[in-house]
Amino acid sequence: LTVGFFVNALALLIASRLLPVFEVNGWLTAFVGGFIFSFVNTVITEAIAIDDDDSFYQGLVERLAQSQSFEGAAERGRGLVMMEIDGLSYHHLRRALAEGYLPTLKRLIEVDGYRLSHIDCGLPSQTSACQAGIMFGDNHDIPSFRWYAKDEGRLYISGRDAPLLNARFSQGRGLMRGGASINNLLNGDAEKSILTLADLFGGESQEKQRRAEDIYLLMLNPYFIMRTLVLFLFDAGREVVEYVQDIVHRVQPRLNRLRNFYPLVRAATTVLMRDIAAYLTMLDIVRGAPAIYVTWPGYDEVAHHSLPWSRHAFRTLRQYDRVIARVLSIIERKAPRPYDLIILSDHGQSSGATFLQRYGYTLKDFIEQQLPAGARVAHSVGGDDGMISVAAMAGELHNIQEQGVGGHVGRAVVRQARRAVDRSIEKHQPAPFAQPAQVTVCGSGNLAQVYFDLQPRRLTLTELEAAYPGMVNALVQHPGIGFVVGCNGDGEPLVLGKSGTRNLHTGEVSGADPLQSYGDTELRAWQVRRIADFPHAGDLIVNSTLYADGTVAAMEDLIGSHGGLGGEQTDAFILHPDDMTVTPTRNAIDVFAQLDARRGLPPPPPKSRIVQTPVDAWKTATLVGGLKQLQVWPGRALRALALDRRAYKEVADDPFMTGPAVLLLTFGAVAAVLFSGGPVTRGAVASRLVSELFSIALVYGAARLLGGRRSYTTTLRVVGFAQAVYVLAPLTLIQPLAPLARLIITLVAFVAVWLGASEAHALRGWRGLVLPVVALATLIVALFVLATMLSGAALTLEGLMRQLGLISL
Repeated sequence: LTVGFFVNALALLIASRLLPVFEVNGWLTAFVGGFIFSFVNTVITEAIAIDDDDSFYQGLVERLAQSQSFEGAAERGRGLVMMEIDGLSYHHLRRALAEGYLPTLKRLIEVDGYRLSHIDCGLPSQTSACQAGIMFGDNHDIPSFRWYAKDEGRLYISGRDAPLLNARFSQGRGLMRGGASINNLLNGDAEKSILTLADLFGGESQEKQRRAEDIYLLMLNPYFIMRTLVLFLFDAGREVVEYVQDIVHRVQPRLNRLRNFYPLVRAATTVLMRDIAAYLTMLDIVRGAPAIYVTWPGYDEVAHHSLPWSRHAFRTLRQYDRVIARVLSIIERKAPRPYDLIILSDHGQSSGATFLQRYGYTLKDFIEQQLPAGARVAHSVGGDDGMISVAAMAGELHNIQEQGVGGHVGRAVVRQARRAVDRSIEKHQPAPFAQPAQVTVCGSGNLAQVYFDLQPRRLTLTELEAAYPGMVNALVQHPGIGFVVGCNGDGEPLVLGKSGTRNLHTGEVSGADPLQSYGDTELRAWQVRRIADFPHAGDLIVNSTLYADGTVAAMEDLIGSHGGLGGEQTDAFILHPDDMTVTPTRNAIDVFAQLDARRGLPPPPPKSRIVQTPVDAWKTATLVGGLKQLQVWPGRALRALALDRRAYKEVADDPFMTGPAVLLLTFGAVAAVLFSGGPVTRGAVASRLVSELFSIALVYGAARLLGGRRSYTTTLRVVGFAQAVYVLAPLTLIQPLAPLARLIITLVAFVAVWLGASEAHALRGWRGLVLPVVALATLIVALFVLATMLSGAALTLEGLMRQLGLISL
C-alpha cells in the first residue's frame, strides 16, 4: 500500500542526490512534485491511452494473483464476464451509442456482431430486487428498496440488510457460483466476494484475508493510487463546473449538487470505484474465474442528480467505455480460458421534477394532511444510490485494517482513508426513522409503500376508509399520483385510478384502466400484481403520475429515479454475443436462466475472416477518391485535432485517407513556414516537407523497433492528420498570444503524432510510453551513422583526388 504513495516522492529525492542541478528540499516538496508528476503523467496517459496492462508492476501483480486461483478455474468451457452499468436504460444506451459516447460497444455491435436486447426488469425497478433476480433467479418479497415488516415491527433497508437478503436466496446455485462478485449488493453465491454489501462484515477469516490481499495487490502498482487520486479530484472539480453551467443555462429540473460534499461522492463512484473494480475484474480474469459479475454505479449516480439523458451523465459512459476496452484486451491476450463478455444493466432511469418540487410538499406531508390532528407519519426514502459503493469501500478498508495488511505505514494510511469515508457516509445518512408512528411511508423512486399501524396484517380498503375517511380517494385524485393499489374485502389487490379500477386477480376493469398510460396493460398488471401479493407489500402502494412529457415525480430528492412504473426505468438491456438468444422478460428473475445457460458452453468456433481485396493507397483513383470524401476526412481531421484516439485508428485503417493526409502534410508545411516569420518560398516549403517525411521515417522506424507491423504509408497517414493542429497557426499573429500559441501548437502536434503512431501500430503499455524516446534515440543513431558515412566518404574522396593529382599533400 505504501509503494503507490511514496515511490514518486522517493524517486525525486534520489534524483536530487544524483543530480546536483536538480534540487528537492525535503519530503513535502517531494510529495508535491510527485503529485504534479503524476498529474502530468495522468494527462498524457488519458490523451494517448497508455495503460499499464503490460508493465513490470502489472506482470508482478498478475503472477501473485495467479497463486490465489479459483476452484472453478478448472471448469471446462466458457466463462462469463458480466459488466453491469447501473441504471442505464435501453433507450439511453441507444442514444449514447448514436452520439458516439461508446465507441467500444459500437465496435462490438458493428464488427464483432454483438446484439443489443431489451430487458423489462419489472417491479420494483431498483437494485436489490433486480440483482436478486439476475443473480439468483428469485426476488420474492422485495417490494421496494425500503419496506416495513408490520409483523416484525422492523424497517428493512436493502443496503443495510443485504446479508439477510442474500441468505434468503442463496442455495449454492447462484449465477456466480465458484466465481467472483465485485462491487455488488448481493453475491450470487460467488466464491470470492469483494466490495459486495452482502459479505462486507461476514465470512470466514480466510475469506477476509483473501479480500484484503486483493485490495493490497492493486496497491503494488506505483501509479495506481496517485493516478486515481488525480482523476478523483478532477472529476469532483468537473461536478462543480457542471453544476455552475446548469445554473447559468437555467437547466430544469435541477438539484443542489454542492451540499454534503456531493462532488466527492460522485467522484468516488465515477472514478474510484470504477478503477478499483476494473482492476479487480482483470485480476480475476487472469485467474480464470468461471463467472465474474461487476457493477459500475457511476452513470446511475450522475443521472440521479443531473438527469439520465444529460451530457454530464453520458460523459461518464465515455470513460467506462475505455474500461470495457481494457477488459476486452485482457480477455483476448491473457485469459486462461474463453470468456463471453456481456454488458448489461439492472434497470433504467426515468426523469422529472420531484414530487416536492412540483407541489411544494412531500407525499408524507400530503398523507399527514388527510389524517386526524396529532397522527404521525414516518418517512423513509433513498439509499439506492452511490452511497452503497462508498459504504462498500468503507467496509473493505475496515477489513484491510483488521487483517493487518500493508505494514505499519500502510495501515496508518488505510486508517485515515477509512475515517474520511466514514465521515462522508455520516454526512449522507438520512434522518433517523421516526417510530412509533401511525403511518409509515417507504419511498423508492416514484413508488411508495404505505403502512398503517391499525393491524399487524395488511389492511383492506374498507378498513382504511373507516379509519381515515376520504384519505384513499384524496390520494387517488391527486394530480401527482397515477394509481394506488389496495386490497378489497376478499384480499384481492385493486388498482385505483382517477377514472377506473382494475382487479389484479380477476383482470376485471371498471371504467378506464388505470395502467393504460404505463405501456402494455397486461404486462404491467402482471408486474403490479406480483409485488401487491408480496407478504410485506404496503397496505397501499402509490405510484406517481406518468406526465404527458414522459416524466415522473420521485418521492425522494432525485430528478433521475427508478423503483416504480413510468418512463424508461423498467427498460434495462443486455449487450451479448450473436450466438446468444435473449427472450422477452417480465421481471429480472427471467434473466438468470438466460445468463446461467452460457456457463460452460464449448468455445465458439473461430470466425471466418472476410478476405478483402487490397487497396493501393498511392493509386491516383484512391488519392482522388479520398479527397472527394468531404463528409469523412474533415470530420476526422477535427477529431484528430481533439486527440480522439478512434479518429487516428480510423485514419490508419483507411487507405483512402492517404490523399487527405498528403494534403494536410502540405498544409502543415505551408502554415509552419508562413507563420514562422520567414519568407514563404517553394524552397522553404519543400524543405519543410522533406523534414516532415524524414520525421515520419523516424517515427516509423521507432514503431517497428517496438513491435509495430504497419507500413510507412500508414504512419504517414496518421502523422498527416496530426498536422490539423496548424489550423491554430493564425493565433501566432496575435502578438500577446503568439508565444503561448506556438507552445500549444508544438505540444499538441507532439502528442498528436505520439498518439497517432501508437494507435496505427497498436503500441500498448510501455511500448507506447517509450515511443518518443526510441524515436529520439533512432535520430541520434541515424545522425551518428550519417556523420560517420559522410566522414568516411570525405576521406575516400580526398584520397582519390590526391592519387589523381587534383590536390597536393
